[in-house]
Amino acid sequence: MKSGIRLVVGLGNPGAKYENTYHNAGMAAMEAIAAVFSLDGAPFWETHKKLFAYTQADGWVFMKPLLYMNESGTAVREASRKFEVPPENIILLHDDSDLPIGAWKSSRGRGAAGHHGVESAIAALGTNDFTRIRIGIRPQNERTRKKAGEFVLRKVTKTSAEIFKKMFDEIADELKEEAAAK
Repeated sequence: MKSGIRLVVGLGNPGAKYENTYHNAGMAAMEAIAAVFSLDGAPFWETHKKLFAYTQADGWVFMKPLLYMNESGTAVREASRKFEVPPENIILLHDDSDLPIGAWKSSRGRGAAGHHGVESAIAALGTNDFTRIRIGIRPQNERTRKKAGEFVLRKVTKTSAEIFKKMFDEIADELKEEAAAK
């Protein structure tokens, strides 16, 4: 196995209907981070078997499934095989409706907490021994707590997009620091 390669997966749903929605925060984060890691700032995306699109940069593979969120584990497993990346070198970026916008958390070896894309990845890989970066999407200053279904498919507001950009830069910086330390 090429244990030095890292596979960064941004979960989301394909298609214009889901583009720029809160549920696609993981995919948006991965694309922003891939641009930071790319030498020219504009990664070139290749497609593999209609399962996922990917780009590579200096020991990193950035991947976005071309399947719906609930089926994304198939794409994660295929990318893991294609690039010979063991689960422990996979970093899964995804939205988290329990965290407020602007907050993010990294964890390893934990359950899916009801996130269907993460459930799919765990089932397809046969393990939860990978890193998850949970990206907060819960609207700030909520007076009453809404169910995730009430806002995850809404378009990201300009204010939220600005908060996301700062957050994605923080995550990219942390990943670069981690890579430099190894």
